[in-house]
Amino acid sequence: MLENRSKTQILMVSIAAAAMLFAGCSKKVEVSSDAGAKSSASHSSTATTSPSTHGINNGASVAAKPSISSVHFAFDSANLDGAARATLDGYAAWLNANNSSKITIEGNCDQRGSREYNLALGQQRADSIRDYLTTGGVSSGRIDTVSFGEERPACSGSGEACWAQNRRGDIVTR
Repeated sequence: MLENRSKTQILMVSIAAAAMLFAGCSKKVEVSSDAGAKSSASHSSTATTSPSTHGINNGASVAAKPSISSVHFAFDSANLDGAARATLDGYAAWLNANNSSKITIEGNCDQRGSREYNLALGQQRADSIRDYLTTGGVSSGRIDTVSFGEERPACSGSGEACWAQNRRGDIVTR
């Protein structure tokens, strides 16, 4: 149920971002709070205030920090699915608009597999997230990665629904 809720939240954020993108293309970019238009800055050629390519408009952030702080992975995989990429696109925009912010990506696994295997897989998951963010323009120097393997489960039960919650990469702002 939580996985469906996460997908629904990601879909809603994506729809809202797309609506703001199209609504903001021909308008002057004005930011009144940190929760302002997430994607307006990407249209600097039509904005009369000419925000920089990093999403900064007169010192105010135009990208809101994503509310979802974890991305989930399939069993025995470090590949990012569409929902994970959508979440990470939001983080890339926020990080590019907030150049002083730094993050730590924590790779996690379910309890299946040896401790050593899960530590390696958790690191691959954290590295996969880092690599995606750096292709989105975020400096790798602002991103630390760590693997916790199976040591920090989000769900302590057993079964696929619980294990799916534990196969994740958490994004922690520092």
